[in-house]
Amino acid sequence: MPTYDFKCIECGFMFSKFVSIKERENIRCPECKGKVKQRFTSLNFIGCDSSCSCSGSNCNNCSGCH
Repeated sequence: MPTYDFKCIECGFMFSKFVSIKERENIRCPECKGKVKQRFTSLNFIGCDSSCSCSGSNCNNCSGCH
């Protein structure tokens, strides 16, 4: 799941949220519960590098993942 950056349309609060693509449309401002607009900033992706032994399928217990 990626991290998305949002800005509240109503109060201007900016925040980031780790959420699935399907759920990003349902995000509300944590400050005022208002509607938010997605901000287009850098892509934040956490995954495994080539030294990882878990092959990217389940990185929870892998020491090679970042």
